[in-house]
Amino acid sequence: MQIYWPHTIITSNRGCSCLVLPIAFGSDRKNCTFFVNQAAYICAVNVKEMTSEVLLYINSHLDSKITLETLADVTGYSPFYLQKKLSAGLGKSLGRYIQEQRLHTAAYFLALTQLPVHEIKYLIGFEDDSSFGRAFKKLYEVSPLQYRKSKQHQQAFPVQTFKYISAKGIINSGSPQTARVFASRGDYFSEGIFAIWRDVSEYIRSIDKSPGDFHHYAILHECPHLTGSRDSRYDAAIVPIGFELPEDPFLETRILDGRYVRYDFCSHVRDYETVSSEVNNTLALQTNIQHRHGVSYFKFDTMPDYRNPDNLFINWYLPIE
Repeated sequence: MQIYWPHTIITSNRGCSCLVLPIAFGSDRKNCTFFVNQAAYICAVNVKEMTSEVLLYINSHLDSKITLETLADVTGYSPFYLQKKLSAGLGKSLGRYIQEQRLHTAAYFLALTQLPVHEIKYLIGFEDDSSFGRAFKKLYEVSPLQYRKSKQHQQAFPVQTFKYISAKGIINSGSPQTARVFASRGDYFSEGIFAIWRDVSEYIRSIDKSPGDFHHYAILHECPHLTGSRDSRYDAAIVPIGFELPEDPFLETRILDGRYVRYDFCSHVRDYETVSSEVNNTLALQTNIQHRHGVSYFKFDTMPDYRNPDNLFINWYLPIE
């Protein structure tokens, strides 16, 4: 005969007390061992999932203030539990991890993009040049500007991250702009989609202008995640800065007409599919924003180089009600 406590909380040797299970005692010790091992396994899985969720949140909010209380709200775990588990798993304090991620991302921007140093600090959560410069030099032994200029130092302290996402979501409802368009089709997630920018480059040269005389956009007419197709309409678009191009109704369009939410990212082209999934998931969770049908836009920080389009800093505008 076996006697059971109806419900007993099992605490695994990993410190997680998340299961309420029936415990047998008497002759059935094998079942007891099984339940304890299952509890330990499930708790370990929960901790791993929690850690992944927290790190994903941190790395997509480096431009925002990140506190234990914020992470507790995101995960549903207590701040004390988060601090204990994350510090143990990371081998360093959570605050130190966040600081290092900010600075590693700064090194990525400095080495592989053309973003101005004074803009980079805001993208990673610093408010002023002095605090950013001190923190960067403490980790990388040189100033941000010296790191950008010195290939030797970049080799000594190589870039450790190659993707940036800001999931903050900024609402935009500015005036529409008239753009010159260059139509194409292709796979949004491959480097081949950038071939159309060769035509753009040749056009700009033909009118005796330079890339810096324009803002550069991509118009994304479809969503491959919904259509399942890798052959989508993609238009390159340029907006002149401070002057007008000759009118040509067949080659012009109005862009950014209506309300949009903007997310920023920077990565290799091969990571665009992952980035777009993360951004779409973020948008779906924001209950105060409703997506509407329409095209979306990439605004590039500089004109894409069709031969090497990686690491462009992109403002992604998604249409909303």
